[in-house]
Amino acid sequence: MAPPNRPPGDGPPHRDDPDRDILDLVSVDRTRALVLLMQRHGRAVFRYCRHALHDSTLAADVQQQVFIQAHRDLPRFRARSTVRTWLFAIARHRVLDAAKSRDRNDAHIEDDDDADVPDPSPPPDEQIDDAALCAAVVACVGELAEPARTAVLLHYQQGFTYEEMAVICRERAGTLQARVQRALRSLRRCVEHRTDGTS
Repeated sequence: MAPPNRPPGDGPPHRDDPDRDILDLVSVDRTRALVLLMQRHGRAVFRYCRHALHDSTLAADVQQQVFIQAHRDLPRFRARSTVRTWLFAIARHRVLDAAKSRDRNDAHIEDDDDADVPDPSPPPDEQIDDAALCAAVVACVGELAEPARTAVLLHYQQGFTYEEMAVICRERAGTLQARVQRALRSLRRCVEHRTDGTS
């Protein structure tokens, strides 16, 4: 039986991973393993990065960094979680780094009225019938503080369980669940404020 204070993800190897074939391929053809990894999870990683950073161009750069690191680290992956969970742990760290770097740069640049503003609206294939509601939800998620935004995106956009999120974020599942519940209350108020009188 595992000790109660064992760090998240530091358990027995994860045997029922849907991406087990990728791990089996690493020692034979690591480049092919990376191609498969990108085909299966590239779009999801980009969507997470885009909504977390509210910037499609920066998200594309971060996505590339994620898969470069994955290519480098795949041979050392010990299957303590699923490949997908491990990949999103990398993505979360790269997103945090990118956000910090952007904040430092923004602190040294004066406001520019002509600067490009990231488009908060989802691409056409992600639109829903009520465009105003969708835009409000996207904008409100973008206004959440980083820990809450990450938790909401990982749970609702990417479908991770709280246990999987605990591995990605290195926090307790209960803490993350409580954070999501608080964030949902904030989102509800924000969306109601933004859509008040528009329907």
